[in-house]
Amino acid sequence: MIISALSDIGNFRDINQDCINYKIINEHEAYAVLCDGMGGHNAGEVAAKLTCDYMMDHFEDHEPFTCQEDIRHWFYRLIKNANRLVNEKGADNSAYRDMGTTVILAYIVDECIYISHVGDSRAYIVTSESLEQITTDDTLVNALLEKGYINKEQAKNHPQRNILVQAVGVTDLLNVSFAVVHADTILLCSDGLYNSLSDNQIVEILKLDLTIQQKNEKLMETAKQFGGLDNISTILIERGA
Repeated sequence: MIISALSDIGNFRDINQDCINYKIINEHEAYAVLCDGMGGHNAGEVAAKLTCDYMMDHFEDHEPFTCQEDIRHWFYRLIKNANRLVNEKGADNSAYRDMGTTVILAYIVDECIYISHVGDSRAYIVTSESLEQITTDDTLVNALLEKGYINKEQAKNHPQRNILVQAVGVTDLLNVSFAVVHADTILLCSDGLYNSLSDNQIVEILKLDLTIQQKNEKLMETAKQFGGLDNISTILIERGA
């Protein structure tokens, strides 16, 4: 298993509010976390780091998993506890009030990849021909799209497309997604990547005959060339390499 993780401030931001990390436990098992602190809110970078650090510090504190449901419950507990931590920090310090962050957590073990998320950071299955989005964006525009109030074309350029309907630290109740996929390569990213590059551009880069680190660096470089309006974070995971 090979993992490459990169985070960049982008072209226009003063602070990088993203936070990423990962750990390879052994050749068959690893986990990764990506958080994107909410821009326009107090201390988004604090919320992102609190959440990311909590996940990394406590991920392995579980009893041995016996089934898929054990993993689902553990992911939910981790994200719920991180949510409480961010809420408490915000309540204790007015400078941190209303801070929030997205989170995406991936656990790779043998042939399975388990993913949970809150917010609009994304996970994709990567093939030589396509990207398949695993997660569903927790955005107002996506909610409108699912209810049929707008179409896909309207959603692409909607003025409220970046408004989240849930994030860690923003509400007490979270609807935490959970998915299990089988793939050789997955990509975790903040919206700074997919708002700068199209799916086709990402696929064309990832199919190049480069090392995983070089592919990730090329993603970052190209995203900054074609936008870079926000912080950009990517975690590229090749299972079984």
